[in-house]
Amino acid sequence: MKVGIIGFQRSGKTTVFNALTGEMGGVAHSQVGGRATTSLAVVKVPDKRVDRLADLMHPQKVVHASVEYHDLAGIEREDVEKKIGLGEEQLHALANMDALLAVIRAFDDGSGIAPDIPGDVEAIRLELLISDLQKVENRLPKVEKSLHKMAGKELEQARHEFAALNKVKGILEKDLPVRCAELFDEETKILRGFMLLTMKPLLFVLNVGEELLNDERDLLTKFLLPAPLEGERFAAMCGEIEAEICQLSSEERQIFLQDYHVSEQGAEKIIRLCYELLGYVSFFTMNPKELHVWTLTDGTTAVHAAGAVHSDMEHGFIRAEVVRWDNLLRAGGFSHARKTADVHIEGKDYKVQDGDVIQFLFNV
Repeated sequence: MKVGIIGFQRSGKTTVFNALTGEMGGVAHSQVGGRATTSLAVVKVPDKRVDRLADLMHPQKVVHASVEYHDLAGIEREDVEKKIGLGEEQLHALANMDALLAVIRAFDDGSGIAPDIPGDVEAIRLELLISDLQKVENRLPKVEKSLHKMAGKELEQARHEFAALNKVKGILEKDLPVRCAELFDEETKILRGFMLLTMKPLLFVLNVGEELLNDERDLLTKFLLPAPLEGERFAAMCGEIEAEICQLSSEERQIFLQDYHVSEQGAEKIIRLCYELLGYVSFFTMNPKELHVWTLTDGTTAVHAAGAVHSDMEHGFIRAEVVRWDNLLRAGGFSHARKTADVHIEGKDYKVQDGDVIQFLFNV
C-alpha cells in the first residue's frame, strides 16, 4: 500500500510523517526536484494478530504487510487561490499512490493566524480537483480529433474513452471528486490509466496541539468539520507528541499514552483507516519456516488469493483449508483445529475474509 502525504506549508505535515514512520521504519529514500521534494519510508503494518500467531507457531521468519509513506513538499496556499493546480513533479509523485493523506493544521503555530480547518479542507479538495480537470480537459480534444481517423475496434475504444472523460468532466465541474461519479466497470478501467487524484481515497488528518490531549473525548468532536465526500474520512492526532512517543521504549510508551489519554497510536489508527478506505483485508499463510501476511481487496476469491502467494497455486488450485486466526489460537494449531472442526474446506469462489489463515492445496 502506497500513501502520499500532502498538505499546506506549516501544517506539520513532515512531523506527522515522522510520527507515522518513526517507530516502525526510517526514511529509506529522499528525492529532490522542483516542488516535489519527497521523503519515502517503508514501514511494517502493526498487527497484533501476527504477533500472537508467531508466539504460537514460532516460525523461522515473519513477513509483515507493509505501507509506503511518501511525504511531498508542502503546497503553497497562493497556488490554490490562483487555481494553478499541482505541479508536474507532484502529479507524477502522487500518480502511483493507492491513497492520499492530507494533513490539516489544527494547532496554534505562533503566527497569529488561527487554524482554518474547513477552509484548508476545501482548498485541498480544490487543488486535487483542478489538477484532474486540467488533465481531462487536455486529453478530451485529442481523443475527439482521433475519432475522425479511426475505424472498427479502435474507434469503439476511443468513443468509450471520450464518453468516460466527458462524464468525469461534468462531475469535476460541479466541484465533486471523480469518486462521486457513477461509473461502469469499463469506464473505471479506462479512467484508471489516467491516475486521477480524486479517484483515490482521501484521509484528512487534523494535526492538533498538545493541549487538546488532556481531554479524553474523541479529538474529532472538538472541531466543526465539513461533511465527508465519497471516499473521504477524517482523523486527528498530535503529530509532535506521537513523534516523541515513537522514540520511547515499549514500557515508557504505554505510560506516555495513558498520561495523554491516547487510546491508539497514530501509526496504527492511520493504517487502519487507510485499509478501510481502500477496502483491504489481510489473510495469513503459515508453516514452520514462515508466517506471511497478505493484503488483498475485500471480495477477492480463494483462487486469486492463492495467486497472490504463487502463480502455481492459482493455476493448480484444488481447495483451500481455512480457519479464523482466533480459532486457530484457541485450538493450538492446524492439526487441533481440524479435530475441533474449526477448519473449513473452500473452493475457488470462496471470498477471503479478514483474519483468515489459509493452507492452499494445489497440483504442480
